[in-house]
Amino acid sequence: MTSPSAGPVLPDVPVPEKEPSSRAGRLGPVLGITHLSWMLPVAASHTLLLALLEQFDEGTKTGRYAVLAGAGAVAAMAANIVIGVLSDRTRSRWGRRNPWILCGGFTTAVLGCAVSFTQSFPVLVLLWIGFQIGLNAVVAPLNAVMPDRVAPAHLGKASSWAGIGSLLGMGIGGVTAGLLVAAPVLGLRWIFWTIPVGGLVLMFAAPDRSSARLPRERFSGRLLARSLVPPRDADLLWAMAGRLLTLLGINLVLVYQLYVLKDYLGMSTERAGSTIALAGVLHVAVSGAAIAVSGPLSDRLGRRKVFIVVSATIGAAAVVPLAATTSLWAYFTFVVAAALGFGCFLAVDQAVMAQVLPQAENRARDLGFLNIANTVPSLIAPILAAAVVPAFGYPPLFLLATVIAVAGGLCILPIRRVA
Repeated sequence: MTSPSAGPVLPDVPVPEKEPSSRAGRLGPVLGITHLSWMLPVAASHTLLLALLEQFDEGTKTGRYAVLAGAGAVAAMAANIVIGVLSDRTRSRWGRRNPWILCGGFTTAVLGCAVSFTQSFPVLVLLWIGFQIGLNAVVAPLNAVMPDRVAPAHLGKASSWAGIGSLLGMGIGGVTAGLLVAAPVLGLRWIFWTIPVGGLVLMFAAPDRSSARLPRERFSGRLLARSLVPPRDADLLWAMAGRLLTLLGINLVLVYQLYVLKDYLGMSTERAGSTIALAGVLHVAVSGAAIAVSGPLSDRLGRRKVFIVVSATIGAAAVVPLAATTSLWAYFTFVVAAALGFGCFLAVDQAVMAQVLPQAENRARDLGFLNIANTVPSLIAPILAAAVVPAFGYPPLFLLATVIAVAGGLCILPIRRVA
């Protein structure tokens, strides 16, 4: 006679072997390097692509950039979620995330470099779509590394490291773009090779545990379709809305810096390039100080919301002087104030996102939905700018950015799982 048995347990989805326990000692700086490696070329590429499109046709540059950014954003949104699902279910001796980060890095570098060789706008759009898919094969798994491995009490510190890396990437990318704005083809040919280097650093300097023995689930079209249904979680949706609106308010001005300086402030291409480079240095210095203070302080206080609200308020106020006058001091006032607010935001944003995830086994998938809030602003901002600027000029665009940023800060308040 055999004893009764409950039978094997077949989980619907894989689960981690253990709860995240890292204090972000070694992993924190490595995350900073990896985030820097992809943010630097992406930040530089905005200005370099704008300069490249001027060489295609000066009169249609704004509309062409809207098409390019829109197509890339749609591809990025889809890729982020699908690759997040696949990453959650990846089984390898290098973990769930590293294979995607490394392969995506090399794919991105090759396609980004190829952009510099084409003189056809339709081909440029196709290459940029492929580039965005490769980039999100890096970003979707990378964003899951922190909640996978870092203990909740140390998320602020880890988020600060990631924020510092992102900030340095944006700052150095801005300086690089400013120096190469007169030679965009040269810049686009080389800047993207930092991305696979960052993937190699993560894989070997802070190796992940093997995922080969984690429970497996047979992949199918039905599983993928089920995974693509957004989670019905109020906290996650509020966090998504807050991030989307805050970044949209920032992107409405930052992405169009070159055109703002040339068309609104009346600078030459060369002077605009040097001004963007100087603004990049200021942005790094001010935001870096804000990140260094805000992240650890949020861990110590056990509070995140206040930092998001403050960052959105400062970012909104930063745009007001630029809307009131076309003087250079107004631009640099915007740069410094926006950097302060953005630093506060970067310091705790990823900690907030990690804390609102409803299911540990679907971290990359759920972060994929949250990362829509990273992508949609780059889709909406060019469309809004293309509609507002020709009809009303730049000041109404700046005021619109102010209202949107404030709304983003307020969206964080209803979240329950974050203090």
